[in-house]
Amino acid sequence: MTIREIVLSSLGKVKAEDIIDYDMKGYSPFYDEMILASVDSERQATAGVNYIKEEATKAGFQVRGIEGEQTPWVLIDLNDVIVSIFTKEERQRFALEKIYLEIPSQKIEI
Repeated sequence: MTIREIVLSSLGKVKAEDIIDYDMKGYSPFYDEMILASVDSERQATAGVNYIKEEATKAGFQVRGIEGEQTPWVLIDLNDVIVSIFTKEERQRFALEKIYLEIPSQKIEI
């Protein structure tokens, strides 16, 4: 299982919505992929983080860092993949999609 598959599976377990996968190759020297997802509550975000952390570690991937645990926006650094899980309100507030308009992306349905 790839780290991307682990992330998407974990997001599916917490019923995350509006998942967008950005191909950051050539745009960022630090990571290759960025995944954004929305959830209804901070509790849901925490559960998503826990699933990702547990499954990634079990599969032998390194979780480099987690920022903002138990807040409306949690960022997970998985080396080549960055995952941001937002509450819906927080995602609207920051509107990262507007910043990344030029970057190739795909909407993911789980």
